[in-house]
Parts: sequence; C-alpha cells; structure tokens
Amino acid sequence: MTTSHTSYHDYVIKDGKFIGKFEEMYQAYEDPWMQSQQPNRYSRKMAIMNIQRFGIRSVVEYGCGLGYYADWIYQETGIVCKSIDISETAIQKAKTKFPHLNFEVGNILHLEELPNKADIDCILLADITWMILPDLKKINELLLKHFRGKYLINNFVTYKGTQKYGLDYFTTTKEYIDFMPFKLIGFGEGTTIDDHNIDSTTIFKIEPK
Repeated sequence: MTTSHTSYHDYVIKDGKFIGKFEEMYQAYEDPWMQSQQPNRYSRKMAIMNIQRFGIRSVVEYGCGLGYYADWIYQETGIVCKSIDISETAIQKAKTKFPHLNFEVGNILHLEELPNKADIDCILLADITWMILPDLKKINELLLKHFRGKYLINNFVTYKGTQKYGLDYFTTTKEYIDFMPFKLIGFGEGTTIDDHNIDSTTIFKIEPK
C-alpha cells in the first residue's frame, strides 16, 4: 500500500505528538515493530516469569497486535490470554496466525465491560504505555474500581536521552513507578550497550500504595 508516512512509527507518534492511527498502520504494514521477531524480549520474558512466580492463571492482554506475545505466553505458561487490540485488522491477522488463541477487538477505556471480572487474575499492558498516556489516570481509576486486588503487569520502553513525547509524565522506569498509584510488587529492566531504549516490566497489586 502506498503511504505518505515514511515509517509505521509516524502512524503512532510523530515529531513528539501522539497520532494514534493504529488501524491505518496495520493496513499499511505487515509487521510493525517487527512483532514476529518478539521485540523487547527482556521485558516480555520477565513478565512471563512474574506470571509464573505469582501463580497467575488468567490474563487479559491489552495491545496484543498480531498475537505473537500471546502465543509466547501460551507456550511458556499454558495460559490462553484474552488478547485485545483496538485495530480490527490486527485482530483479523492474529486470529489467522494463531487460531488456538483468543483475540478480540476492544478498547482499554472500556475495560469495565470485561465479563467475569472475578475470574481475571491479571491485566497485562503489552507495550502500550505511550499510546494510552493521556488516558492513563482514567484507566488507573477504572482498574482500581473494577479490579482491586488483582495484578497489573506493564511492559514498556524508555529511551536513552532521545524521548520527545510524554516528557511531562515520566522518562524512566522509576518515574513511571512513582506516577502509578498502586502497590509495587516488582520491576525489572534490560538493555544492551547498543540499544537506544531500555526494556522495562513492572508488576503491581491493584490497590492503593
């Protein structure tokens, strides 16, 4: 597909401004963020380790994209996540690639509509922090109202001096932890000397600090 955008990133954040054209991005690009190669492996693996360590058996994943991480979680834990993305095209592709898993179109701003909330152990944010930043406080309020006592796992990246977007919120894992209103259980970071970003995972109990 011909596009005036020079990169799939331009559909999401461009010149320090949030764009949020996820459906258009998935229509224009087959594998944004090289999802098939499992990017951000440090944070994703650490999150799986936390799922195993804390006996989590039911996960709702927001930002599943093409489904590769949902499949990794399944391979490592046997858990079939309820995997949700805002893009219909992404969900259609995920269903085709991984028919044994559970994908649906949805919006995290409507997480109160999830059925069987009592049976959900964990809400997992799969590298969508920067995409939901303007709504993060509202989302936290919904989490506390509807999922108190459950786990929240968040995988995201911070950038080594190159960040332009979200500077007034947080720029490091510690600043993110301080921003969040929940009880911290654990966190981890991973990077290499050559990486321009730092992979991060955090796990909280959804209850006030």
